[in-house]
Amino acid sequence: MKPFSILHISDLHRSPHDPISNAELISALVKDRDRYVYEDPKIGVPEAIVVCGDIIQGVSLGSVDYETQLTQQYTVAEEFLDELVRRFLDGDRSRLIMIPGNHDIDWNKAHNCFETVDLNDIPSDLESVLYTDSSDYRLDWKSLKLLRITNRDLYEQRFDTFWSFFERFYSGVSGLLSVHPHSDANLFSLCDGRIGVAAFNSCHDNDCYAFHGRISKEAIARSHLELNDSGHIFDLRVAVWHHNIEGPPYRTDYMDVDIVRGMIGRGFRLGLYGHQHKAQITPHQILLPDQEKMAVVSAGSLCGGQGELPFGINRQYNILEISPDFCHVRIHVRSMSVANLFTRWYLPELGGATFVDCDWEPLKNPVGGTVNTENVRMRHVIEEAEIAAKSGNPAHTVELLRGHNMAEGSYARELLLAAAFEDKDWATLVQVVTEPHNILELVQLVEAFIQTQEFTHATEALDRFSEVVQLSEPQNMELRKRIHAEEIIKR
Repeated sequence: MKPFSILHISDLHRSPHDPISNAELISALVKDRDRYVYEDPKIGVPEAIVVCGDIIQGVSLGSVDYETQLTQQYTVAEEFLDELVRRFLDGDRSRLIMIPGNHDIDWNKAHNCFETVDLNDIPSDLESVLYTDSSDYRLDWKSLKLLRITNRDLYEQRFDTFWSFFERFYSGVSGLLSVHPHSDANLFSLCDGRIGVAAFNSCHDNDCYAFHGRISKEAIARSHLELNDSGHIFDLRVAVWHHNIEGPPYRTDYMDVDIVRGMIGRGFRLGLYGHQHKAQITPHQILLPDQEKMAVVSAGSLCGGQGELPFGINRQYNILEISPDFCHVRIHVRSMSVANLFTRWYLPELGGATFVDCDWEPLKNPVGGTVNTENVRMRHVIEEAEIAAKSGNPAHTVELLRGHNMAEGSYARELLLAAAFEDKDWATLVQVVTEPHNILELVQLVEAFIQTQEFTHATEALDRFSEVVQLSEPQNMELRKRIHAEEIIKR
């Protein structure tokens, strides 16, 4: 199997006034893809896209007609993402995962929800009230005034323009796990259901006065339970959010690393984010009591302006290649250089390497053994197929089992062939029984050839496999007589 490749981008900052157009960006990405599939080491063509927030540039406080400006920016963003999905994912929007960032917040709407607190009304325990989760209080450092949210319902609408765009983008898209506007955690599945993705909004109570990143503990816990209850057996769980998890002194626009530790303890092994406008790859781990590790990967800004990029950093994006055993990821960092074209980036902190490898332990069961997810997944399929067979729905049994490995003597193979025979699905029976392993399978194969009027193939099957499966001579003669009789009838 080849690695599963993900295009990891962030901080699009789309706007009609952006210095780099959609066409320039798409062209640069397509040209880079044409190049990196032949590099050494080669990089696989992306099979999914993750967008880690800041879809638009946003509108500053006091802007006239700010709602129209926001709508225009999302129009540019939607045109870009639509073209990106068409060129990289054959138009399949279910394989693009996106979240909001702090630039996707309507600052003007948030600002209208606050009022200045009178000196006489300042709480005596202001410090504890100010820094509790979901506090209604904010400090405005410019005016040195204390503010309070007076309209929570309106405050919660500060993402409405983003969610309208989000709903439009995914409208009518099939194959989504649990994706809903206004949700703090949307769930996606990739790689034929082997990768589960929780896409978090890390802007919980973020606004024009509070710049911190935060994901509610409720959202993380709920996403863990919903992934467990989804019916999928995931080999890998991926978390996606916007904010970085470390920052310099006197800055508040990052997220508490303890939130990530909570994800690690719930089985997430790969974390993707953006916000800081530069690529960064770090392992994080906890002991519970065994060591559990997550590879945490930041993408640089795909198209931030020069004034928004850190010193010495150009526009960037990542390609992630997840290994077939789902315990390893290789992160390739791409950087925009000459003439707005992307190429490989030589990471100075790693001696000029162009990629980073990270790994983690495979899933463990309660007694510490490695979980064979393929076996678990197959067991669930067989249980569902057996229920369908017993309820008189052999066609659904065939649909569930078709395409899986049908090992000799396995119950799954026996169940599939019995259901196909009952449903008169002769094509499936012929496809599975290329070499009969017992008398019953040979009889079923001969019957399938008779029913499809492939009489020569029926005779050849008997000639070739009768002795192999130890078919008795009377049975052999009886089947040949039947073939001959049916052939005469059909003439």
